[in-house]
Amino acid sequence: MQTIMGHTDWLESLLAERTRTLVDEFGSFYAWLEGSYGGDTLLLWMSNSMIEEVLPQLPQRFRGRMVLGLDVSEDHAVPFARALYWANPRRALVVRLGEGLGTAYPGRKEVAEGEWVPWDDPREARQLEVALRPEFSYCESRAYAPWESPAPAPLPIFEGPRVGAVGWERGIPTYGLGLVGLDRNLETLLGAWRMR
Repeated sequence: MQTIMGHTDWLESLLAERTRTLVDEFGSFYAWLEGSYGGDTLLLWMSNSMIEEVLPQLPQRFRGRMVLGLDVSEDHAVPFARALYWANPRRALVVRLGEGLGTAYPGRKEVAEGEWVPWDDPREARQLEVALRPEFSYCESRAYAPWESPAPAPLPIFEGPRVGAVGWERGIPTYGLGLVGLDRNLETLLGAWRMR
């Protein structure tokens, strides 16, 4: 069993003063950033430790809505699926270390703690019980399905997020977005999606 503790830092408090926010049952923090009229909703999902690097790289002007989702898990699918429910986005970007756009994931399973195998390995994936509070826990199946999609813009390519299939299965185009050069790459994507 794994225990995850949530926290609210000064940036979350600042966002809560300036925009609509929510903390869900998984401890994920959300902030709705409103742009000008006429665009879609985009979920920017990231580890909560990345927010200080991401926030200064966000565009000053955009169309539609950006929902910042701060993940306190270790890139688990269950909280990400819940984030898709709360944000109800047209598209999702999972911020990761690296540079460029993540457009595919080969699929992997964790069959024992720290032992990752290819998706087509016949062994059962490990089930991880995550306790958030004494009265609330969830089970994370450590099996992450493969997915692949063409790049929506000409950006450098790197491996996509393991939770990407969760979005694609729900009809939500989901990609990885690298922390390095996030500002210019996000601007390129917003232009491709007519959110700029």
